[in-house]
Amino acid sequence: MNINFADVEGGFETIPEGPYPIVVEKAEVRESKSSDNNYLNWEMTITDGEYEGRKLWMITSFSPKALFRLKDVFEALDLLEDEMDLEWDEDVEITQQSGPMLLDPDVNGATGVALVGIDFDFDPKGRNKVDTIVGFDDVAARGVGDAGDKKSSGKPQRAGSGNAKSGSQRRALR
Repeated sequence: MNINFADVEGGFETIPEGPYPIVVEKAEVRESKSSDNNYLNWEMTITDGEYEGRKLWMITSFSPKALFRLKDVFEALDLLEDEMDLEWDEDVEITQQSGPMLLDPDVNGATGVALVGIDFDFDPKGRNKVDTIVGFDDVAARGVGDAGDKKSSGKPQRAGSGNAKSGSQRRALR
């Protein structure tokens, strides 16, 4: 096989650090390589501004020591309850590469603001990382500037809701 790399451009260009309005596309349960605790692999899309349409990813662990981060994300997405049962399809195998989608709470279509940084640990050119998700009202309060979105004056809005499918697995989050 002969491959000509002359016209091949390299991967994603990083976007500048800062806040970006996002919509959650999905949150997938995956198996951790380094611990016995599974995690959520979040996929989101920037909804406004120069980088509208760009994808971002974030991980939140089910480790008891890291649940504060998941709690903050659920709160920013206006989904937090004092005690939550997380639900996903138990018929889908959880692996390091893929797993079942989070069904309850239904995060698909939830909106917020991703606080994006640049990580140089694994790529010398840098790659974007989502540090956390905050609510639109929290952007100014945190002093991180404007999310570049005319919707930033209101609370996050959900773009729909869904019901859990049968055969799902529930996990309590306390």
